[in-house]
Formats: sequence, structure tokens, C-alpha cells
Amino acid sequence: MNVRRTNDMIERGALVCEHVFDASRPVLLVSHEGGDWQFLCGGVDHASRDTARVVGINHLFDGDPSLRELLDLPAGWDAERAKIGEAWARKRSQ
Repeated sequence: MNVRRTNDMIERGALVCEHVFDASRPVLLVSHEGGDWQFLCGGVDHASRDTARVVGINHLFDGDPSLRELLDLPAGWDAERAKIGEAWARKRSQ
């Protein structure tokens, strides 16, 4: 992977759900849609869309280095795992 591209990507912002933001749940679902990134817990019990936050992707990588495995996730794709330590399952977004 191109180092410049990697550095540009990790300096970008991403949307996270409130559970990832407050570190009460790990990232289990990553979505890369149209150049935008979302790092989510995968739960369905979010208060509302208004609780989403923007954080630097580099801060997410600091907290969970396994997220770096998704640096090459193409736009229009999602990656999901059941828990930290398990392999990411990649699929085209619906």
C-alpha cells in the first residue's frame, strides 16, 4: 500500500456510534461508503443518529490496532466481525 495514501487515510475523520466513542463497546462493523468511513459497534440499540461523533481514524487505530487490517477496504464495502480477535468478513455494502 502507498505510504502517502495510508497516512492521508489515518488522518481523516470517521463517524462512530456513541458506544465506540465512549469505549463501552468495541468496533465490530466498519463501513466505507463513498469515501466516508464509519466505525460502529454493530448494535441496534443506539439512542439516535444524533449521537454519532466524528473522531480521527488514527485515534481508533491507537485503541484497536487490528482496525489497520481494513486500510485497503474499498469504497462500497463493509467489514464485520463477531468480536475482537476474530477475522473480518468483508462484503459489498447493500
